[in-house]
Amino acid sequence: MKSLRIPLHKVRNAYLLIGEEREQLYEAALRFAEELLQREGGEEEPLWKRLSYPSKEEWRESVRKRIRAGEHPDLFRLLPDKPEEHPKMISVDNIRRNLVDSVEIRPYEAEYKIYIIMDADKMNAQAQNALLKTLEEPPEYAVILLLSGGREAFLPTVLSRLIEFSGGERDARERFLSFYEEEWAKEFSDFLPGIKEKAPSEILRFLKEHPEEKLPIRELFSFLEIILRDVLCYKSTKRQELLYAREISGTLIRMASDFDYSELGKITDELARDVRELSLNVNRELQLEQLLFSMGRREEGQPGGPGRTIW
Repeated sequence: MKSLRIPLHKVRNAYLLIGEEREQLYEAALRFAEELLQREGGEEEPLWKRLSYPSKEEWRESVRKRIRAGEHPDLFRLLPDKPEEHPKMISVDNIRRNLVDSVEIRPYEAEYKIYIIMDADKMNAQAQNALLKTLEEPPEYAVILLLSGGREAFLPTVLSRLIEFSGGERDARERFLSFYEEEWAKEFSDFLPGIKEKAPSEILRFLKEHPEEKLPIRELFSFLEIILRDVLCYKSTKRQELLYAREISGTLIRMASDFDYSELGKITDELARDVRELSLNVNRELQLEQLLFSMGRREEGQPGGPGRTIW
C-alpha cells in the first residue's frame, strides 16, 4: 500500500482512511494524531509550560510516547465489539458509549480530541446513524478518523460528511496469498470444484461444518471476488500465467468450464450486492448460504444454473 499522509494545513472533523493494510492505516492515523496533539494553540503561554513540562521538546516526546502506549487522555481508539474472537461488528451501543456520550466533553490536555474507529466498515446501520448525528454537528475540537478496507459498507449520508484518503489496495496476488494462508480459505477452495452440481443439502452441510466463526464473511467475499475474476480471465484467455490464484488453478479451470459468461455475470453481480449490504442489519450466514445456492443446483436431483434457491 502506498504511503498515506493526511494534510495538516486545514484540519477537518471527520476522515475516512481506506486501504487493505490495516496496520499502515493505523500508523497514518497515529502520525496525524501526533501532529494535532502537539499543536500549542493560540494561548499566550505555550501549552507545554501550562502543563509544567521543563521544555517543549520533553513535552513533545511525552505526547509521542503516550500516543504509542495508548495513554494520551485526548486520543480514543474504538474497536469492534468482540475483537478477541473475530472483528464482527461495531454496535450502536459501542458508538454511543465510546464516542457520542463523550465527544461534547472538551479535550483534557490538547487542542484536539481524536477518535480512531478501527475496522469502521464493521459498523452496522444503527451505529452509522448514531455517528451521523455527531458528524452533522461536531464540536470544533473533535477529529474522527474511520479506518476501513473500502467505502462500500458506509451509508451515503455518512460518506457525504467524510474527507476520504486512500492508501491504495494490495496487489490481488498478494491478497490471495494472504487469504490462502488461512485454513478457512483452503477449505472453501476445496469445496468449490463442481459446485454447480452440488445440491442444497451439500451446501448446507458445508455451512453447518463451517459457521461464521470459521468463515469470516467479509474476507471470504473478497477471496471469492479474486476467484471469480480469475475464472472469467481463464475462460476468455486460457492463460494460466495471468491468474492471481494459481495455487488453485484446477478449481478455476473447472469453474470456467462449468459456468457460462451469463451465469458468471449474475454470480458476480450478486456478490457485489452482498458486499454492499454488509453494513446493513442482515444475516451474513444467510447471505453466504444464498450466494452458494445460486452457484449450485436449484433443488435435489435437478441440475441448474445460478439463481436464488426457493424453499
